[in-house]
Amino acid sequence: MDLGVSPWVIAALQLIIVHRTDGAQLAVNPAQITALHPPTAENKLLVRPAQCAIWLSSGKLLAVVETCDQIKAMLEAVPP
Repeated sequence: MDLGVSPWVIAALQLIIVHRTDGAQLAVNPAQITALHPPTAENKLLVRPAQCAIWLSSGKLLAVVETCDQIKAMLEAVPP
């Protein structure tokens, strides 16, 4: 997996890897995640096949194919 980032940087930051709806990989710093929201009938922010909206401290929204439960499990696996 080539994210264009040194493996040492990934190890130091403890990034999690998620996937956009087009299949592209994203390396996300868990410390920057402010909220997770699953798709709902009223939620018009997510397009299929997005399964979770990740809000970042920068105000950006990431629509990813992993479920919010899968992302929560990844976040719990990151050492403090």
